[in-house]
Amino acid sequence: MPLILAIALASQITFGQISAKLMRYMDVSDTHITFVYGGDIWISSKEGGTAIQLTHSPGEESWPRFSPDGSSIAYTASYNGNQDVFVLRATGGVPVRVTYQSHSDRMVEWHPDGERILFASKRESGRQSYSQFYLVSKSGGMPEKLAIPYGELASFAPDGKSLAYITKITENYPFKRYRGGLTSDILVYDLEKDQAENITNNTATDGKPAWVGDQIFFLSDQGEQMRHNVWMYDTKEKKTSQITFLKDFDISFLSGGSKELVFEAGGNLYLMDADTKDYKAVEVNVISDLSLEMPRSVNVSKNIRNMSASPEGKRIVFEARGELFNVPVKEGYILNLTRSSGAFDMLPAWSPDGKQIAYWSDASGEYQIYLQGNDGEPPVQLTSRTKGFGYQIYWSPDSKKMSFVDETNDISVIDIETKLTTVVAKSQWNLGHGSRYYFPIAWSPDSKWLTFSLGLNNSNNAIYLYSMESTSLHQATSGFYDDSQPLFSEDGKYLYYLTNRNMSATYSDMGDGTWVYPNSTQLAVISLTSEAPSLLSPKNDELKKEDDSEKKEDDAEDSKKESEKESKKDAEKDSEEKPEEKR
Repeated sequence: MPLILAIALASQITFGQISAKLMRYMDVSDTHITFVYGGDIWISSKEGGTAIQLTHSPGEESWPRFSPDGSSIAYTASYNGNQDVFVLRATGGVPVRVTYQSHSDRMVEWHPDGERILFASKRESGRQSYSQFYLVSKSGGMPEKLAIPYGELASFAPDGKSLAYITKITENYPFKRYRGGLTSDILVYDLEKDQAENITNNTATDGKPAWVGDQIFFLSDQGEQMRHNVWMYDTKEKKTSQITFLKDFDISFLSGGSKELVFEAGGNLYLMDADTKDYKAVEVNVISDLSLEMPRSVNVSKNIRNMSASPEGKRIVFEARGELFNVPVKEGYILNLTRSSGAFDMLPAWSPDGKQIAYWSDASGEYQIYLQGNDGEPPVQLTSRTKGFGYQIYWSPDSKKMSFVDETNDISVIDIETKLTTVVAKSQWNLGHGSRYYFPIAWSPDSKWLTFSLGLNNSNNAIYLYSMESTSLHQATSGFYDDSQPLFSEDGKYLYYLTNRNMSATYSDMGDGTWVYPNSTQLAVISLTSEAPSLLSPKNDELKKEDDSEKKEDDAEDSKKESEKESKKDAEKDSEEKPEEKR
């Protein structure tokens, strides 16, 4: 029994040590590495191993930086309602608050004298659209504003007389290979001469400066691969060179100590010698009770989204917290269809025949479409996509096919029986992640046609029809106006859609001298066959032909009566004149 308990305990200890691959904001001293993991500050040996957790607060700490002697760590935390700078002994203890202003303060760098701290704040920028640099004593007090108009991150020269800094943090943007007006450069500011020099001055994104010795290291995507790698500027030779050549991942963070640098790429931590430029991976583990991974019951009533009704309208399937639930409209039981806590199931679509429910799930590692019976039978994987993200599923009325749009703006059709996926169209305009969720696709009642709208070169949308029989795409509207949201009529003879063509110009009331076109959207309809009469054919009130003939007969009868009346009058006149003739 003691042996069994020991084995169990050893297993728990091993399981409790997990890789710190999700670490952020790392920094290095002569002996240790500090970083943020799970919102708390940790410290480990420079050689790696198991890290020690220094902070345990409910808030989030960020930007930890070692003091020049490595005895203290300054960092940013929101212990008192907003982000301020704090100092903590590297061996732990009670944090000392350094800044007290109501605006957010970001820890940037220790001054080489070890007595002052450089931080960035928007406290005096008016609209809080940019940050500026301030120096403050490590024990607190009134900060001193530097004569630099804009500043976000920086690193001091070893003598403290110059500062390498950036004015924008562009390297953290989610998009890559950016070459716009928000790219950042590395500038060197001479504190004594009050002069600044742009040492990179290129169209790429340069950031995270780290001044070590006579060299300024920084991240840049100016290389051939356009990946964020480590570059170096020699302050004596005034030359720039690339140090690392990583191709698979961008380096997301860089920081330097007195002799070495640390950086992160692809979830791995690396330590680099500033002189030799050699670097190696450092394995760091953290200890956790993994309490968040313990099975528990969660109320998902506030997380309901993306629902689909059964054909007869008696039950509804919806997505909640990554699982699908089959619920009654009025009375009955609730069924968890997927029961897959390790996967994210989303965007359910009930088949028109009511027999199956299609949905997306990343259970295999990539998002695939699965089919599942409405009573909780095991799901069947329908697609085998190697990458990408799909959106709303649209069933054909015969329940034999389905269509969807994906993250590449491809519109695809899947045959349920053969599992064959066919790309039927592609939007040349990027739809955007949010718009793809609601991109409308409609089937004809006989399941032979598919309709949707696509953007044209003139930025208008036109209605398109795709034939399943001939596998051909047809443009149904000219695109002269912006047309969208097509939908077949129940008998399949008409196509309804929205069109922006009611151009009733109105002069703006804002005094800006512009014209606006309010309420331009109208409902339009197209007859799809020559036998289908137009629902909007011209109308005119006309007299019936029967009425015309009757009027002619009445006119003839009236004329006849008038003629007989005149004849009678003439006869009577003649009879009165004859007696006089006799006399």
